[in-house]
Amino acid sequence: MFFNNDSDAPKIRMNGRQKLFICAIDLGIVIELCVAMACATAVPPEDFTPTFMKTFFATFLPTLLLGFGGFRKLRDRTDTPDNADTPDNAANATDGNAAEHI
Repeated sequence: MFFNNDSDAPKIRMNGRQKLFICAIDLGIVIELCVAMACATAVPPEDFTPTFMKTFFATFLPTLLLGFGGFRKLRDRTDTPDNADTPDNAANATDGNAAEHI
């Protein structure tokens, strides 16, 4: 999905912990790329590509999964759904028993 105007694009809100985590993940991926290149240059030229692919993707995929999981884990824990102000939801939030309030 491409947008001609930035105001049409969906907004992504990130807190400071998420921004710092994404920077760390990006740095980790760059380091993995450098390590994979170094490992690939240590083998004969005909084995360069397979060695690079094995080394890079063996380290990149776990980092990517860690990035997705960590990003979700570091979200703010605010409960602000659109229907949070309805009486039923307010009763459920106070004592958890909606049957008594109906």
